[in-house]
Amino acid sequence: MLADSAGRGRGDKAKKRSWKRRSEYLDDKTRKRKQPRPDTRGVTGDWKEIPKENAAFEAYYKALGIIPEDEWDTFMEYLRKDLPSTFRVVDARGDCTMLNNLMKEQYFSKLEGLKVEGVEVKPELLPWYPNGLAWQMNMTRPMLRKCEQLFELHQFMISEVERGSIARQEAVSMIPPLCLDVKSHHTVLDMCAAPGSKTIQLLEALHADGPSPTGLVIANDGDNKRCYMLSTQTKRLNSLAFMITNEDATRFPNLKVYNSEGQLENMKYDRILCDVPCSGDGTMRKNYAIWKKWDQYKAIGIHKLQRRILLRAMDMLAEGGRIVYSTCSLNPLENEATVLSCLKNRSAFRLLPTDDLLPELKRVPGLTKWRVLHSSGTWYDRFEDVDEKHLKAINPTMFPDGAEEHNMQHCMRVYPHLQNTGGFFICVIERKPTEVKEEGQEKKEEEEVKEEDGVEGRKEKDGVEGKKEEDGEEAEIAEVGEGEEEVKEEEKKDTIHTNTNLLVDNLKFKKYSGFREDPYMFLDKDADAFVPIKEWYSVKDEFPFDNIFARSSENTKQRNLSVACRRIRDIIQNNEKRIKIINCGLKLFSYCKPSFSNCPYRLVQSGIHYSAQFLGSRLFTVCREDMERALSAAGVPKHTLTTPGLTDKLMGIPTMIIVFHLPAEGLRPDFWICIYSTENNIKSYVTEEEKNHFRLLLGMEPLMTVREKRKLDAMEKFKEKKRLEAEGIGAVKEEGEEVGAEGDDQGLEGLEEEIDEGLEVKDEVKEEEIERTNGD
Repeated sequence: MLADSAGRGRGDKAKKRSWKRRSEYLDDKTRKRKQPRPDTRGVTGDWKEIPKENAAFEAYYKALGIIPEDEWDTFMEYLRKDLPSTFRVVDARGDCTMLNNLMKEQYFSKLEGLKVEGVEVKPELLPWYPNGLAWQMNMTRPMLRKCEQLFELHQFMISEVERGSIARQEAVSMIPPLCLDVKSHHTVLDMCAAPGSKTIQLLEALHADGPSPTGLVIANDGDNKRCYMLSTQTKRLNSLAFMITNEDATRFPNLKVYNSEGQLENMKYDRILCDVPCSGDGTMRKNYAIWKKWDQYKAIGIHKLQRRILLRAMDMLAEGGRIVYSTCSLNPLENEATVLSCLKNRSAFRLLPTDDLLPELKRVPGLTKWRVLHSSGTWYDRFEDVDEKHLKAINPTMFPDGAEEHNMQHCMRVYPHLQNTGGFFICVIERKPTEVKEEGQEKKEEEEVKEEDGVEGRKEKDGVEGKKEEDGEEAEIAEVGEGEEEVKEEEKKDTIHTNTNLLVDNLKFKKYSGFREDPYMFLDKDADAFVPIKEWYSVKDEFPFDNIFARSSENTKQRNLSVACRRIRDIIQNNEKRIKIINCGLKLFSYCKPSFSNCPYRLVQSGIHYSAQFLGSRLFTVCREDMERALSAAGVPKHTLTTPGLTDKLMGIPTMIIVFHLPAEGLRPDFWICIYSTENNIKSYVTEEEKNHFRLLLGMEPLMTVREKRKLDAMEKFKEKKRLEAEGIGAVKEEGEEVGAEGDDQGLEGLEEEIDEGLEVKDEVKEEEIERTNGD
């Protein structure tokens, strides 16, 4: 096509389209800078609170009878209350018991008898969570930020969350990983992992026996942007047996691995978590928008998507393996109906009883009877009674035929009024040992599936793949169009295969979406990069050189050296073009300027707990006093160290990163800390959050972080500005009050919220940004 007189042609249009695609990857902060937000601090505006009423919601669930009549008013009363704040101590670093005790002694004890807006604020223990590591406060997160009496606790929690020692997570969201019963040797798959709180629980269980488990965790999410959020959350646990992938959960690829006979075969998983997208009406206590948007047809739209995810999980599960299927929805079409229809199509699976799991958790059994409502207002008890014109929306998989036979009462439902939580559904599915099928049985099952899913005019409506609200993140609810008959042509032709492995293996090549990741290059044992590392750190022969990789498209660019477990290395090497990997492994070394040392790679704090065991030099055991001094704000002269012989050893070391080791004592675990050593001084080379965590465990006062300094400075400047404005005006209200007094309080409160929200979403401090000066 030739350009017209104005000079516009296909090339210019292509450029515009290209820019549009690139602009989709701009983060929210960049977009905000283009359009500065007006200063509205202290302005109340026309914002109105969303009314917590929805007549359709109440009528629908009353008709279903999921809540007994005598409990209905209590159920709705709790549903309209704000959700309490919950958090837990992460049980993966060896110091969880000590941190939990210190938290109770130094922070919780000061809140005894304290009330905010007439409510007790002292955290209460969640009785059903193992080892007493989970807590609940009867106040929302905005209230926690505003309350001056809780300032110390709030700052402590922010610091520990940044480090990864505490996780903010909704109470019911903690249940599915606990039901999965993960062990250190299990191969685990989290199919819809973002934002990652449940994945962190899986990693905790995997590392329960040490930092080098024989199993691994693969966390997958279909949303490319959410995968990077998942990476930020999970990298705080510093695991070498962890991988993040970006694939459609309904078509998760078969990963090829070598079996004991040296042949490639599909990898099977011992544990799979299916926390699937749902309508999210169990999160109404924290996601107020659902009160306004809720309707009963979202469940019909997303039912098919959930079935496809669960069926894919079943076909990847190993014999004797376990699947936990969960949603934050109350609707049986998304819960029992989905599970029941999949159990009918997979005879090798069964539901496990859940009565003995978490005995102190209050729950009710799964439903065995329910009805289906069409948008016309017609209720149906059986699929045979469905009107012909309603068959496009209603499917036979939505009805409870065979619910008692498949023990749907083994599922668990958690309601808000039972223990002051959100709403949730959980069930545990096990794959029975393989049974030899009779001749023709498999063909018969396939025909039954086709009859169920392929009958003309009886197609489910596939909803948009929505994302639930989870662990403090904004909910992205599955939105279904107003017309239930709007179904994509390709989805109309889709049928559920007897085994999804056949569908996945026959998929055509799909266009690469999202950011293009750098490849994973595993280095040879004799690689040039290892020569200075071996000499400088006297690395032991047991060091896993074969499992070290760099992410680069060129052999000459190896800025970071990371380690992965052997199984992840095999997965990457055998499935490079089969799966999109976002992140994996544990960073051990980072490139630095070699001008001041003979080794161009320095040790990294995130991997020091693993690499320290292989160091023959540059590792020094110190006394408690020297460790405390190294964690101070200022540099420490080497000649003042008190550990016998330590000063003489350090004086001959040039400027570089070394490691201090403080042996375990009582409940306190071993400390390994990277130290920046210059000719005469030493100083800790860790983040502020990491430093304050170590200081807390050693009984020292925490240092003020940059975040706190910025907040206090901003508050002081704002107060001074308001004071000067009031003095300059010199006017007085009719009642005798000084002008601006009321506005000061409102503006100050608004500024506090703005600063808190802005600082809480900041990225984790990079190690390159905390490089210390030599202090000479």
